[in-house]
Amino acid sequence: MNKFLKQHKHTLALAAVCLLAVAITALGAPLGLGVLLVAGYQLSQIAMAKRSQACYIAGLTEDQVKEFDKILGELKDLATFIPGLKDINSAEGGFAAFKSLPNLLKTEKDRNDALEAQLRKLSKRVQSGETECVRMVNGVAMVGEQCAKYLGSMFVLKALQDNKLKGGETNSLVAKACEFIGVETKAAIAATDIPLPVAYANQIIELVYVYGTARKACTVYPLAGNSMKLPRLKTGEPQFAFIAVSGSVTEKVPQSEWVTFTPGKAGGIVRIPSEIDEDSIFAVGQFVARYIAREMAYWEDTCLFLGDGSGTYNSISGVGAQATTDSTKLQLTATNSSSDKITLANMRAIRALPTGAILKTAKYYAHPTMDTLFVSFNTSATVVPYVRMPDGSATFDGFPIVWVPIMPVYSTSATLNAYQVHFGDFSWWYFGERRGMDVQTSRDVYFATDEVGVRALERFDIHLMGQKASASLQLSAS
Repeated sequence: MNKFLKQHKHTLALAAVCLLAVAITALGAPLGLGVLLVAGYQLSQIAMAKRSQACYIAGLTEDQVKEFDKILGELKDLATFIPGLKDINSAEGGFAAFKSLPNLLKTEKDRNDALEAQLRKLSKRVQSGETECVRMVNGVAMVGEQCAKYLGSMFVLKALQDNKLKGGETNSLVAKACEFIGVETKAAIAATDIPLPVAYANQIIELVYVYGTARKACTVYPLAGNSMKLPRLKTGEPQFAFIAVSGSVTEKVPQSEWVTFTPGKAGGIVRIPSEIDEDSIFAVGQFVARYIAREMAYWEDTCLFLGDGSGTYNSISGVGAQATTDSTKLQLTATNSSSDKITLANMRAIRALPTGAILKTAKYYAHPTMDTLFVSFNTSATVVPYVRMPDGSATFDGFPIVWVPIMPVYSTSATLNAYQVHFGDFSWWYFGERRGMDVQTSRDVYFATDEVGVRALERFDIHLMGQKASASLQLSAS
């Protein structure tokens, strides 16, 4: 074999050069390049030949010619094994585009890993019931079925601990509650053994959004600690102005102050009779969830709209009290102490009190019964400043009206110093929330009345983070 290779080395080298020439031609290179390659090889052989004056031609036997012809035929068929090979070079990027393939493959792999991670999270949420959310049933907001069952099961197991369950279906009721929460024994259950999971607590908070106004109107800000300071710009900001040619640019230094958020604890205990049926776990859970949400929403709205800065409201100064501090309050003159004395001019005048930056997104805030007064403003002289929509919403001079049940009602009787109407953009108010809703069953509560208690707590604080972001219309003091 070695002898054969040594004897025909020139022939094999020429065949290899020809093979290379055919390959690059098949890949789209000009035909002349292939010919030039073979010719260059031949010239190099001439230069190295012992007889430099003679033309060097590698001698081929008949068998070698047949073998070489066979090799060229196989090379010609290469295109049939790689369809479109010739078109690759003419495509955008050509064969140079192959260099970017590793990076493209890595990018696609990263995307695939990210999608897989999201799929695992979604699958976990579906299995745990986390994807359930508040829904409307016949106009009533309700938490998800899993959340309602968990709340009902918490009540059942606490009633069992205090020996307050009655009826012939007690064992079946307890078995269902234990199965849902994951309790395997009927041992004594402490209050901390079955707290409401975060996923279900979030549904109750979502119900608060449905029933209340504070969370929907304000900017909800999570507080990282029991006391947290946030910066707020003071009033009287230095303004920009024109500068003379070659004049010095004056420095503008806006003043800021710190606003301290100190969340206070609010909540209560819901009393539930112990006489419940086996199939009422879901109903009890829905009742508890709606009751907690309504009461939490009511107190949050009370602090936002009626807070006077006293200890009763955890030192929260509500919208009206803040308007007095910011001098954005319009108080009616003496003897105008009832809401029926408010005029159309008063309603329009309070729009000039807050900063102009909020006018594009500002809204009116009033009790639903103020509709009686607003309708009276629609006359032939004033056209129609107050417009009611079929869905219950309304506008005043084009500004939306938010109905707030916690605000003072419309009345012809004197209500001294009542903040009757507010105007502004409440997204400048920050609703600072510390952690989330905490719902747990209580121990030995209402022993004498044979009832079980469910305790709900939350911690929050409310402050205005933009000066003069709202104004208030206040009735007279006498």
